[in-house]
Amino acid sequence: MDICSYVAWFGLYSVLGWVYECTYCAIRTKRWDNRGFLFGPVCPIYGFGMSALVIAAQALSASGAGSANVPWWQVFLCAAAGSAVLEYTTSYVLEKCFHARWWDYSNIPLNLNGRICLPFALCFGAVGTLLYYFVCPLIGGATVTLPLTAWEVLALLTVGLMSADLALTLSALTNLDKRVQQDKSNFDAVMETAVDDIAAGRKPLEVDRQIAREHATEELESAAHRAAREMSLVQRRTLKSIKYYSEEHREARAAKLREAVAKVERERKARKHSR
Repeated sequence: MDICSYVAWFGLYSVLGWVYECTYCAIRTKRWDNRGFLFGPVCPIYGFGMSALVIAAQALSASGAGSANVPWWQVFLCAAAGSAVLEYTTSYVLEKCFHARWWDYSNIPLNLNGRICLPFALCFGAVGTLLYYFVCPLIGGATVTLPLTAWEVLALLTVGLMSADLALTLSALTNLDKRVQQDKSNFDAVMETAVDDIAAGRKPLEVDRQIAREHATEELESAAHRAAREMSLVQRRTLKSIKYYSEEHREARAAKLREAVAKVERERKARKHSR
């Protein structure tokens, strides 16, 4: 197979992975849930996993060990272990980069740090085995059928769309994280003022503690509501796709933003229906 065909298959299975994720979550939660890290209808982790499976199948075929000669249990173990490594690595890197998680298996038995779990690894192993024996041979046939020019065009489209989507998503995540982080900065500034007041023998913040708490809550909700109105479609989509932030102050702020976004969307729908 040519490198262009690998790229094209990567794009196709990223889309199919997104369809699977959304369908599974919709059935489980009884509501639509637009899954995935990127803004578009793609889940690259599935594209990477399937591409690795196709490459392995092609390598074995080239060496003379066709799919029929490889024991099913070896394929199953490789697919299960490979999916677990890929999923754990992806979760770890995303959390280190953005302080957030897009999935969490903490409530599922036999999980490892909530990033992977044995039941899903076994499911991916079973699916990988079926794909290896029944889909990979078809992919090989389709690859030979289409001319190289067609694969080059498909590969260019895949790279272009994925790159644009990645840039759009990273920009939204960066701006969203700045909004979340700003609340911590504001809190630190208030606490520094309170400490200065105590050191000087003044009543902290010159107001009653209960009044200060109520005022801070009102200010936070007001700020969250303003931020929700100013957020772009990509930022709102990104905020909804994040399972939770790994830092407490970020998650508290994000929870406020989620509530505000939901309220703003309800208000917009109400205005739209009233017209």
